Amino acid sequence: MRRGGRQSGNGKSPILNARGFTLVELLVVIGVLALLLGVLVPVLNQARRAARSMVGGQRQREVVLAVSLYAGDHQGRYPESVATAAMLGRTWRWQEPRMMKACQPRASGYQCSMASYLRAYLPKAVALSCPSSPTPYPYLEDVWRTGELWDNPQTGFTDDSVLGSYCFYWNYVGCLSEQERPFLGPQTDAGRPGCSRLLISDYFGFNHWRSPDAFGSCERFARAEVTAETDEAPAHWVHNPQGQPDQAGVHLKLQAGFTDGHVEAYRPSETTVLEVSETLDGTTPTFSGVGLGPGLFYIPRSATASGR
Repeated sequence: MRRGGRQSGNGKSPILNARGFTLVELLVVIGVLALLLGVLVPVLNQARRAARSMVGGQRQREVVLAVSLYAGDHQGRYPESVATAAMLGRTWRWQEPRMMKACQPRASGYQCSMASYLRAYLPKAVALSCPSSPTPYPYLEDVWRTGELWDNPQTGFTDDSVLGSYCFYWNYVGCLSEQERPFLGPQTDAGRPGCSRLLISDYFGFNHWRSPDAFGSCERFARAEVTAETDEAPAHWVHNPQGQPDQAGVHLKLQAGFTDGHVEAYRPSETTVLEVSETLDGTTPTFSGVGLGPGLFYIPRSATASGR
């Protein structure tokens, strides 16, 4: 009677014939995995960028809708711009279009917080934050909730200002320095001669006081580093170019929302320069040299066409 398990022809168990991978086989497996990762990682990164872009476009649409609803309840007029600063002698000047909360209103009857106009139409402030920004502004919801009463716990001031990661253009006046004429943001939902249709856009600029001699954007672009947040502003991406700066050489996808409700994509090569105006009529740009001022803001050329 035969005992024991089944044996192979050479008298050894099949289990004992099993062997591990050879060095060559391991190298082949590792090479295949590396090849797959090399293919998949760019695809996954591209998918993440596409997802963030889709979310950003949706957020801009929410802001456009909120501003349009406000206009519907106020005889067709858009909210006043809060990108202004009160000065001595009842005069005031413009500030950069990213302003969400100014230090103080420019005059009696005006508000210095965007939330004072739009909070009822846009309850959640997350829509005002670009999803591609390095980090969101930590107090964004608090700023939106408290409005005129915002008091930053990190400062000793009671009239704190706040910048966003988007630019806001309703009732904003700037200077189109390349075209040597004013930029007039939309005032009414019916349009006015000479006014743009642009309501909101991604931030993309150059030579801002937070990032002198550098391109900056809320959208990430090649070779970009991070300019950290401040008490009044979120972090954004920056890159100091070699040689003469040229926005057309920046590879970046941007988005902007218009009065008719649509959000469109554009490239840096399709932009023109908007500067903060020193004067109320948009005819004189403010001093922005050597990284001491608000710098240049690049907006889509299509936004500089007059409204109806």
